[in-house]
Amino acid sequence: MALYSTRTYDWQDLADDSVTWADWLEWTGNGTTINGSTGFDDLVHTTDANDLGSVTTFYPTTVVDALGTVTVTYETSNDDITYTPVSPGTLTARYVKTKVTVVNATTTAELYSIESSYETDPLSETFKDLSVSSSGTALPITRTYGSLAGITASTAQNIQAVLTDNTASAPEVTCYDMDTWGKVAVNATVSITLTGYPLVAADANGNIGIA
Repeated sequence: MALYSTRTYDWQDLADDSVTWADWLEWTGNGTTINGSTGFDDLVHTTDANDLGSVTTFYPTTVVDALGTVTVTYETSNDDITYTPVSPGTLTARYVKTKVTVVNATTTAELYSIESSYETDPLSETFKDLSVSSSGTALPITRTYGSLAGITASTAQNIQAVLTDNTASAPEVTCYDMDTWGKVAVNATVSITLTGYPLVAADANGNIGIA
């Protein structure tokens, strides 16, 4: 069933502007000047909580069917009591709600449906026999990440590969010789697997999906 934006007033508000029943164009009151307020109210709807079963890292996607301009955000909680508003992205929580705001300046905002999913599977890429400079080397990523979880590396016994720049769009790795006092950065050839989560963003219609 569709939801509609409404403006809430009391009878005194109507009397203050001498509004009569004949002045009401819609039951919502949208489009009628009431107590100095004009225009159309925003429609704001928050879904019931979705329980992921445990505190989990995930990324949400949401498709909305509505009349008006759509903005999607989320609310997360670990105890199903206190919720924190968050923007779309890589999130960590047990409980999550989807919040949809629909704005329409010329007619009543309407919301027909919301479909959200919460994915937990990370992305990964493996770079075999990568030549890493002692000054650090950017990983030649081909995927678009929103956040990074880390790396695993296959190296010589005395070499440790470290993610020294975890910028999602340009991660960088440096190798250190653990047999040298002070962990000296060295040139090395290693195989590295990068793990992360995809970038999610709003499209032109306000839906949240993988970028």
